[in-house]
Amino acid sequence: MNEITALLNQWQLDEQGVRERMYRAPSPRERERWHALWLLVRGWSAAQVAEVLERDPHTIGDWFTNFRQAGPTGLTFEQTGGSP
Repeated sequence: MNEITALLNQWQLDEQGVRERMYRAPSPRERERWHALWLLVRGWSAAQVAEVLERDPHTIGDWFTNFRQAGPTGLTFEQTGGSP
């Protein structure tokens, strides 16, 4: 069992659950984070995900780290200022 599968099991998710959360996320930013996780689950590297989503690979790594530490809550987007 690879690290991502074990992590999903820890948070009681599977690939389909990640995909469903991607489509049901309340904001485009959360959808993007769930999309990144879904691609990682499917075997894409962080560099590949970053390229297709036009993000820095470190950003993808940060999102994955947040998920690792806090589960689904770690991918929640919180508006911190400016216009939504």
